[in-house]
Amino acid sequence: MQVLSAGSAELYLNDGKRELAIGVQQAIYNDDFVIADHLGRLLGERYPGDPMGAFSRAAVLLGEMFDREESIESERFFDLLDTADSLASQIIDTASPGTAAWMAFYRGHVRSYRALWESRFGSSIRAIRLGYAARSEYERGLEYDSSCYDLYLGLGLYHYWKSAKGGILRRLRILKNEMERGIAELRLAADSSAISREAARSSLIWVWLDRQQYNSAMAVSEEMADRFPEGKLFLWPLAEAYFRSKSYQQATEVYQRLRHMLTADPGNYYNLVECDYRLYECYDELGLDDEARSVARRASEYSDEMPKDTRRRQRSKMASLGRAARR
Repeated sequence: MQVLSAGSAELYLNDGKRELAIGVQQAIYNDDFVIADHLGRLLGERYPGDPMGAFSRAAVLLGEMFDREESIESERFFDLLDTADSLASQIIDTASPGTAAWMAFYRGHVRSYRALWESRFGSSIRAIRLGYAARSEYERGLEYDSSCYDLYLGLGLYHYWKSAKGGILRRLRILKNEMERGIAELRLAADSSAISREAARSSLIWVWLDRQQYNSAMAVSEEMADRFPEGKLFLWPLAEAYFRSKSYQQATEVYQRLRHMLTADPGNYYNLVECDYRLYECYDELGLDDEARSVARRASEYSDEMPKDTRRRQRSKMASLGRAARR
């Protein structure tokens, strides 16, 4: 097994490695998880001993779990993260500063991805703790090499969402308000990082939504959706931005597009419920009563197919659709 040495620091992110890493991300954005995993495997085969291969394959699994709103193959996900963390830890203390910064990037992302999984499928408390641990790794990376701009993706996410979700702790000044710092860091990553530019732009979409800057959210979402037309990832925030800005006709068009894509593979039906519920709300706001009732009644067609856990999680929305269908 090849172990990266201090002498290979300036060659760490060669063109072949960069192209494969970006290829994995772009395949995820197009919902092509098979190709994405294939590219992640190629990374592992071509660069054995490097954490990028294992981490990329873990990223594919997280993308698929989020796409399906279902914790599938979580054991393999954590095993791959453990492998990436172990490989990065073996390299970081003896590598040159440039390579060490990248190893800190992977160690930070391992903790960030665990935090993302916990926030969606596990414990919010564990997610917060992992977020703090990730931040420490990113800061450590900048101490090694301040020109490793990919580290600012993780720091920007931490600083913005820690502040945005700080609630009363921020108002009491127990937590510093670092939202503007986080936005600046995400913009730096979007402009200057080596492999994280698209991820940073994707992250900024949700920041614009959180800040009610709907035009900015729409502009980036539309551009990214055009670039990755086979994927659903950027259609969700685009539809949400239209809905929140009360552009219900445009929101309806995007949710209809999402629904068409979802019917090909509804998975556990969680997202199909989300889509139909929003479609019902859009038609209701537009005063299209017949269309609203039709969507509400349509939800009953797959109700019996929904797994018990999905039925529990979507109980409130299914009940609302049921009442609307009986009007």
